Amino acid sequence: MKNSFEISTQLGRRSVLGGGLATAIAVGVGSPIEQARAANGAFNPADPVSVLRNLHRMRGNEEGDISMGWLKGQRYGVVDAEIVPLMGMVTGTFARHKVLDDGSVELSSFELAFYTDLETGKVLDTLKIPYTGKTVDVPRLKLGPKKSTIRPVFHELTEMGGEVERTDSETAMRPSGSIRFERWLGPVTVKDGNVWITEASSAKVVPADPKAGKVIYSESVTYKGDFEDVNNPDLPTISSTLSYTGITSWRPWMEMGDLPGHTTSHALGSKAFDVDGLPDDYREMAEQYYPEALADPAAILNKLA
Repeated sequence: MKNSFEISTQLGRRSVLGGGLATAIAVGVGSPIEQARAANGAFNPADPVSVLRNLHRMRGNEEGDISMGWLKGQRYGVVDAEIVPLMGMVTGTFARHKVLDDGSVELSSFELAFYTDLETGKVLDTLKIPYTGKTVDVPRLKLGPKKSTIRPVFHELTEMGGEVERTDSETAMRPSGSIRFERWLGPVTVKDGNVWITEASSAKVVPADPKAGKVIYSESVTYKGDFEDVNNPDLPTISSTLSYTGITSWRPWMEMGDLPGHTTSHALGSKAFDVDGLPDDYREMAEQYYPEALADPAAILNKLA
């Protein structure tokens, strides 16, 4: 899944791009999707164009249909190398993908996420922080909608100075300030009839307020698909399962002050082709707090058109 730091990069194409896509364009192969299919053919883990295309077939749909994905897991506090469970987390993403002429993928997406009680699984309104004894308000997160362009490169770095407009959810997740964003495509593993593709990213926020501390965020999402599906260039979308790990600084809403430490998270999930494919408890949460978004995600994504 994508977080509030997801941005459109302006980096140039790296030399790691192979000649397959360029050849396809040169001979005038139809639409971007047809170009991608012609360029990729059999899956090539050494070609970032092929890897990116298949990552987003696992994640979305090349024909423009809305795709969904969900993750369920837990978030822990880490202080002095001691790990303490803090809360459950459940999230769903809603996205539309478009293959561009240069092999990049244009991603329009939004996310609905909830923190939950470890015992009951219910959405948290407040949480008593074990380290401070404070009871703090827990945000429900609606991140996006955002549009970003993901380039077919194995590694890229972007720095953004100044401040960009932020939603209330994003304000709860990070302070105002400049951002250094880094993304990795891969590694790729092929074994026993399966393909795993990992997409990882990290962000460092230097707050505009010199009294505030730096905020660090790092996440990794691995998609697992069937090798026969991945190796079939005619399929516009591929079933997949997901695994997630994340490391973050204390979030502003946690009111941790200067306490040294951070949080870490893990989660598992799956791609969904419609709302009925989302977990029952997640649908109940989304229906309670964001009924319009769940009922018509296209209406939200269409705002980005």
